[in-house]
Amino acid sequence: MSFRAAGILSVVLIGGMFLLPAVVERVLLPSLSDPVSIYEQILLNMAVFCARWHFVAVLPTLVVSFTLAAFTKSARTHN
Repeated sequence: MSFRAAGILSVVLIGGMFLLPAVVERVLLPSLSDPVSIYEQILLNMAVFCARWHFVAVLPTLVVSFTLAAFTKSARTHN
């Protein structure tokens, strides 16, 4: 994995964590039926998780993706 791919992956993951709660709030919440279906429960739980933890997950996501990029790059240069 290159550093560019790690940067793009980090932006996509972090952007998804910020975007999912907003999308669920705008699209899913107004149309909820009385018995909430399974997929709606799953989406709501994912949105709640992302809304609670997106600020905490930013730094570990960056550290893990760029560490992985550094290790894979050093493994390619030694061969």
